[in-house]
Amino acid sequence: MKSIYLFASLALFMAMPLFAEKGFAKSTVPTPDGCLQLKVQKPKGEHDLKKAMDMAKEENKFLLVQYGRENCTNCQKVWNMLGDGRVKLPEDYIYADVSVDDAETRMIFEATFSVTDDGRYYPFLVVMGPDGSQLAFRSGLGTPEEYNAMLKKAREDYAIGY
Repeated sequence: MKSIYLFASLALFMAMPLFAEKGFAKSTVPTPDGCLQLKVQKPKGEHDLKKAMDMAKEENKFLLVQYGRENCTNCQKVWNMLGDGRVKLPEDYIYADVSVDDAETRMIFEATFSVTDDGRYYPFLVVMGPDGSQLAFRSGLGTPEEYNAMLKKAREDYAIGY
C-alpha cells in the first residue's frame, strides 16, 4: 500500500510542470557589464505561444505576438509602449509575449509565421487573425503610431479578406 502512495505522489510531482503557467524564458545572451536596462512596465501577456494561438482562435480574436528577448532594449521599449498605453491593444486582441530563447516557442513561431521584412532586429511583432492567418509582421523598434496603425490595418485587411 505504501508503494502505491509513493508512486501516486511521485506521479503527481512529475506532472506539476504540465499545469504550471509558462514563464518568459531567460535570455541566452548575457547582458554586458555596465549596460543599463530600461525600467520596464511590462504588459500582461500569455507566454505560451501555442496556448495564445488556440485561445485567439477559440475566442475569435486577433493575436499580437511579441517575439523577443528579455534583455533586448527594443523589446523592453515595446513592453513599455504596451504597458503604459501608448500602444492600445484593442478589446478583440490577445497579447502573447514570447521568448526567442525558449526552444518550443521558437519551433512553433518558425513553423507558423513568415518573417517578411528581413527580420534583422527584435522584437518581431506578428498579428494573427482569428482564423490563424498571419496579417502583419514587422521587426525592430517602431513608434506607438506605427504599431497602432499596424493593429488597425490588420483588422481592416482581415475584414475585407486579404
